[in-house]
Amino acid sequence: MNRIQEIISERNDDYLDLLNYAIQLGDLEWQEEILESLSHWNTSSDWAITENLWREFDRINYKLIQVYQDIRQSTDEPTKKQLLQQWWELKLQRIHVSRQIQSETTEQDSPEQSCP
Repeated sequence: MNRIQEIISERNDDYLDLLNYAIQLGDLEWQEEILESLSHWNTSSDWAITENLWREFDRINYKLIQVYQDIRQSTDEPTKKQLLQQWWELKLQRIHVSRQIQSETTEQDSPEQSCP
């Protein structure tokens, strides 16, 4: 199971636990809100966007590791300098993608706030 699937599974499990609790309390309105949230998230294309962002994040991390290993193995200063520049550019890309992920997940989590 990849990281995206883990996040989705954990979120669904949490909401199913909330649904069970709402059932035990007999709170029909809360049950409907939870079911609506689950239905929205599980059919929304927003998660496809987030999944692609996570894949991009993983790709950048993989490249960062490769460049870091190259930096450690390099003995040539000009090459090392070029690799360091590439490493910083990748770090900036990762920050950008992280912010996009955070923005997407914040937008997707907004239905949560309507639950008591």
